[in-house]
Amino acid sequence: MTMQDTLTDSLSELDRAFNSVEVALRESEDRFHSFLDEVPIAYHEINSEGVVLRVNRMECQILGYTADAMVGHPVWNFVAPDEQAESREAVLNKISEQRKLDVFTRNYISQNGSRLVMEVHENLMRDRRGKVTGIRSALIDITARRIAEEALELKAGELVAMNLELQQFAYVASHDLQEPLRKIQAFGDLLKTRCTDTLSEQGHDYLNRMQNAAGRMQRLINDLLSLSRAGTRTQKFIPVNLNSVVREVLSDLEIRIAQAGANVTTGTLPTIHADPVQMSQLMQNLIGNGLKFHAPTEVPIVEISGCVLADGIHCQLIVEDHGIGFDEKYIERIFQVFQRLHGRSEFEGTGIGLSVCRRIAERHGGQITARSTPGQGSRFTVTLPILHPEESIQK
Repeated sequence: MTMQDTLTDSLSELDRAFNSVEVALRESEDRFHSFLDEVPIAYHEINSEGVVLRVNRMECQILGYTADAMVGHPVWNFVAPDEQAESREAVLNKISEQRKLDVFTRNYISQNGSRLVMEVHENLMRDRRGKVTGIRSALIDITARRIAEEALELKAGELVAMNLELQQFAYVASHDLQEPLRKIQAFGDLLKTRCTDTLSEQGHDYLNRMQNAAGRMQRLINDLLSLSRAGTRTQKFIPVNLNSVVREVLSDLEIRIAQAGANVTTGTLPTIHADPVQMSQLMQNLIGNGLKFHAPTEVPIVEISGCVLADGIHCQLIVEDHGIGFDEKYIERIFQVFQRLHGRSEFEGTGIGLSVCRRIAERHGGQITARSTPGQGSRFTVTLPILHPEESIQK
């Protein structure tokens, strides 16, 4: 066999190998494009001029066009008219690699004229030399999600406005009620001091009832004011030593504790970022409840403790008493406004205190829970972040 024959055979073998590779490559491309045509997300490819080269079945289904109606046309032709110029500029800048690829949203217009919001994920297509030849894009129809998000944002805005109006209403109404109430109390005191000799026994009874009712009204107004303020940020969150807070609260409750002969013990409490006024209000309500809800023949026992949780991010404040307790089926009820488990004749109060505690806890990014057994006392646990999210971001 001559050298020429050998060379001819080698070329023929090389040609067959090349053809085999070419066939395998075409088969691979066919399988790839068949797969892309079946995937449940929209997909298209464009060339270096932004013209659609290929589009899959899902994109045709979403937009309502046939593949023939899309292939051969600039991709921005299918974008919402107010975004077409921006789309064209972005595509050409990406192909020239003057702009990075990022996930973004684009408004498309379907064949029937409806506006669709598409989340677009892109990759550059390159030839063997690495030159950019186009872009392949996967698109997810997020129209329904965007509509739901906008509706949710609208409702959230409406809820914020309603809550603000309610807080303002409670604040203004409570203030407007203060003046006539002060007059009732003032004239009642005048009647008691100046006309006590001329009042009959029944008159004294009426006067006492009126003053008791005015006192309850005053407490209710003060509690409503507390409730309206509990959901708003009145002060900047600062480091608050809860040991100091509890000492001040116990000092304010000193006479009440002495009169009841109560036994109040405190453990070591953490320092957290919080509103100091509201922390004081929280502890006063919880400790006050522990002093209040006990059997007449029993000495109130209140235990205050706290700890940092294992995550190092949150802490717990615990106020536990040995009083009358309650059935745990009423746990949710006790945190609702004006809800009482006992009659006014048994225990004084307006039924707002624990609602205020819940609002304060939630406003600080935490929560309050309770455990109780009738006749054995109650345990209130407040879980709060040590560092408020806003301060954490600033750090």
